Amino acid sequence: MKILLIKRGAIGDLLMATPLIRQLKKKLRCHIDIIVGKSASSALLNNPYVDNKIILPDRAFSLLGSLGLVKQLILIREDYDYVFVLDKHWYFNFLAKIIDAPTVGYIREKFSKKLLNHAVIYNNVERYHALYYLDLLKASNLAQVDYADIYLDLFVTTKDKQLVDTYLNQYQLYSFVVVVNSGGNNAYEKAGLRMLPENKIYELLRELLKAGRTVILAGSELDFANNQEYIEVLNAGLKLINLAGKLNLAASSYLFSRAEHCYVTDCGAMHLAVAQKIGERLSAFFGPSNPAHILPLNYLRHSAYWTDQDIYNPDYQLNGCQQNPEPKYFQRLNIKNILS
Repeated sequence: MKILLIKRGAIGDLLMATPLIRQLKKKLRCHIDIIVGKSASSALLNNPYVDNKIILPDRAFSLLGSLGLVKQLILIREDYDYVFVLDKHWYFNFLAKIIDAPTVGYIREKFSKKLLNHAVIYNNVERYHALYYLDLLKASNLAQVDYADIYLDLFVTTKDKQLVDTYLNQYQLYSFVVVVNSGGNNAYEKAGLRMLPENKIYELLRELLKAGRTVILAGSELDFANNQEYIEVLNAGLKLINLAGKLNLAASSYLFSRAEHCYVTDCGAMHLAVAQKIGERLSAFFGPSNPAHILPLNYLRHSAYWTDQDIYNPDYQLNGCQQNPEPKYFQRLNIKNILS
């Protein structure tokens, strides 16, 4: 059996889909290919459960740039026995019909059901997203689902570990914490909505430095400039180090596993830490998003910090809709209490 997956991104979403990919491979012993956006594709690097990655520019997954996706689907039109659509927008379900195979996907709008052979209703942000991906396997009736098997796959090589160890040796880092202030600023979103606001990120960094901690600022290349600004303002010397954009995903996750503690927002870094099973060494700050949808249940108990339940809009996670004007998130977070 040959199965095609379609997923544009983002990194966290793709990592939460890895339990589905693993169970498809192990239970069906099938051939799995995935069409994926370039910026998120590194989440599947060295993943043994994916046979082939068809990497397209992120623009190919937008309405305006979808011609590139259409051309790719036409090229492989009759190559697959099933298509799993991992994105929620109806037009991915529509384009998946090009493959001429049974389609499995999500319903957000009622008419989406007509585009799918097997459908899952997506309507609850209080349920962990990885379970929703496993619902697709259940809906397909191809195999029995194991809802307890939800650990995230991210494969770290010896080379990844050596890269991190080189930086740690360079700065003589034996004890450190990691801070990542990112989220809502990627190929599909530009507002930075899930980032800690300036007053809160500076409060967090100042309190960590006051406590004598050495802080590594991590993240992607997009986070490098912001991190440099924090360093210039705080003037903490080698107690504050910017490694944003210098490590790939796997190496970053290994860095998190080496840290005494990781402080992150709702972003890809949070899922990297979960993939490393760092447990109570993770603190994750939430504003416009419900942590129950993006953290496993056991992490909700000790790692999620959220004080905006009364002002957030579930539509942000369900449909990608933002409030206008946006509320001021994160302001009720008590950083000192969290650190203590």
